[in-house]
Amino acid sequence: MFELKLEKSWYDAMYRRSSVRTYTGAPDKEQLDRLGVLCRKASWQGVTIRMFKGPGLKNQIKGTDVYAVIIAKQNAPAEMEGFMGEALVLEATAMGLGTCWLGAGFHRDVVSRNVNLQNDERINCVISIGKCEPKAFNPKRRELEKICGKTEEQLAAIGAWQKEAVMAARIAPSAVNMQPWKITADGSSVTIEEPQFVLYKKYAALDRGIAMLHAAVGAHHVGREASWKKVDGGYAMRA
Repeated sequence: MFELKLEKSWYDAMYRRSSVRTYTGAPDKEQLDRLGVLCRKASWQGVTIRMFKGPGLKNQIKGTDVYAVIIAKQNAPAEMEGFMGEALVLEATAMGLGTCWLGAGFHRDVVSRNVNLQNDERINCVISIGKCEPKAFNPKRRELEKICGKTEEQLAAIGAWQKEAVMAARIAPSAVNMQPWKITADGSSVTIEEPQFVLYKKYAALDRGIAMLHAAVGAHHVGREASWKKVDGGYAMRA
């Protein structure tokens, strides 16, 4: 579960990624073909990612008409949507493109018709994709100790992969940057859980999936392959 071939380039992409709403143009054919390969790799376990060019995005997105739709079976965990969708985001970022997760910035009726949405499927988010001017990476994130109860030095004392996993999860995007997760780390695992109070509960599980992909990429950066397992209140990763 949550298995996907991770690319080395995604680590640097995590620390360059910013949400982009104004683009200088749509991706070219070569870029679209490359992203299409990733969509096929990330489409499994109840999640399908499809790319579209044309109507579907609302006016808040300017300069591109290309977007990816995350289609999930009703019984698929929402974390899987975030996990696989963020893989596409990091691949696009590694290619020099800009992206933005959109929960409300798309015309749901248009997109549903485009994908021929079935009764047992859902669409929570789409991802806009396009060319853009480079932006400085300056995400607004909660302090590390407030997320996991440890400093960077304390995490490093536990282990290199745990530190990289937590640091990477911390910078993951989420709905209005609420970071709806609690992270714990010990000598054998990193766990991402749902806190008791979540303001934007509709997207919280999907956001946790995004953070899980980031954590896996962080561990991969120091040579550890992650394996996620469902536990009470969240997911635990061993690497």
